[in-house]
Amino acid sequence: MIVETYIKNRDWDGLSHHLGSVSNAEFRRLQTVMREKVMPHLANETFWETYLHLLMFRRQAFLPCVLAAEGLAKAGSLDFDCQEAREVAAWMQASSPESVVKVIRMMVPFLTSVRQIEGLFRLFEWDDERECALVLVKESTPYAYYVLFNVLRRAADNRQLLVAACQAIMKKNDDMSFNMASLLRSYFDLHEIKSTFSLQIEPYELSYIEQSYENFEHILKGKRPKL
Repeated sequence: MIVETYIKNRDWDGLSHHLGSVSNAEFRRLQTVMREKVMPHLANETFWETYLHLLMFRRQAFLPCVLAAEGLAKAGSLDFDCQEAREVAAWMQASSPESVVKVIRMMVPFLTSVRQIEGLFRLFEWDDERECALVLVKESTPYAYYVLFNVLRRAADNRQLLVAACQAIMKKNDDMSFNMASLLRSYFDLHEIKSTFSLQIEPYELSYIEQSYENFEHILKGKRPKL
C-alpha cells in the first residue's frame, strides 16, 4: 500500500501530496484505511509521528485516527512521554486547542491502566479538576475510578463537584459504580447523598484507600482491607 511506503520512508511531503491528489471518494476511503488498517500496526513513536503529519495535513479528517492507538494501549507499549507524542500535543495546543478535549475523550475509554490515563492527562497538561472529572465519570474501570478519586481529592473544597460526580456515577446502576459512590460519600463525607449502599466503609479504611491503587481497587471490589 502506497501510504505505508511513505510512512516507512518518513516521506511526509510525499504522503501529503498523495492525500491531496486523490478524489474525494478515495480520500474518504483512505481516512478509514489509515485508522483501521495502517496506524494500528505502527510502533509507538511512528504512530505519533504519523498522526502529527496527518493532523497537519487535514486535522478534522484524521483526528479520529487516534483511536488506532488502542492496540498499543492493550499491549502496554503506548508511551506518552516520547518526543513524538509531545510534538503532537504541542502542535494541537498551539493550532487547535479545541481538539485536545476531543482526543482525550476518544482515548480514555480504551486506556488500560492508571499510568496511561495519567500519562495522557500529563501530555496535554490536562489538570483542571472539573474537566478531568467530566471525562472520568463516564468510565467504569477501577483504574479510571482511581484517577477520578485522586482528581477529586485535589478538588476536595469543591463540594458541588464532589456531589455531582457521585450522583453521575450512581446513575450507571452497576455494582462497581455503587461501590465507588459509597467510597466517595464516605471519604468526602457527602451527607447530600442519601442512598443506601451495600458497601459500608469504616472510618479506619479511608487512610488505607489512600495508600495505593491496589488498596483502592480492593475496597472498590467490596473486599475488606488486607491488614
